[in-house]
Amino acid sequence: MGTAARLLANAARAWWGLPRAFPRRVRDAVAAAIAASERRHRGEIVFAVESRLPLLDVARGLTPRRRAAQLFAGLGVWETEHNSGVLIYVLLAERAIEIVVDRGAARRVPPAQWDAICAAAAAAFGRGEYEAGALAAIEAVGALLQTHFPAADGSRNPNELDDAPVLL
Repeated sequence: MGTAARLLANAARAWWGLPRAFPRRVRDAVAAAIAASERRHRGEIVFAVESRLPLLDVARGLTPRRRAAQLFAGLGVWETEHNSGVLIYVLLAERAIEIVVDRGAARRVPPAQWDAICAAAAAAFGRGEYEAGALAAIEAVGALLQTHFPAADGSRNPNELDDAPVLL
């Protein structure tokens, strides 16, 4: 998507989209899915949704990927004990989804696997299936974390980051 199309998308789309795409019921389902997933592994999942980006930021070249990286740091997703934090970021205006992972997860899971999760969620979101897309993405991320960071029996597995979706 070029700059002009991105500016138009962020100016015209999604002013009202967040409450429609992610009403309270869907946000509660996302939080419950994250909590259930995190009981099976030592990773931490953060789900963040933003309706649109400021036009000046878009004009200055802020991409969804760079915004996701900013939020990864700003939300402290990198501050987990096992370096296994994962941010799932959704930018409604551009119909973009990005996954940013901490260094421990990045060493163990190839980028193509994270990209496949993003593609599947983006396809669901494109059909208006926000709840199904979000829950499938959380399940897929959780499965990867469970494979590479399984919850050890009897070991300490604190919930380091809030499970509720972050709305921006």
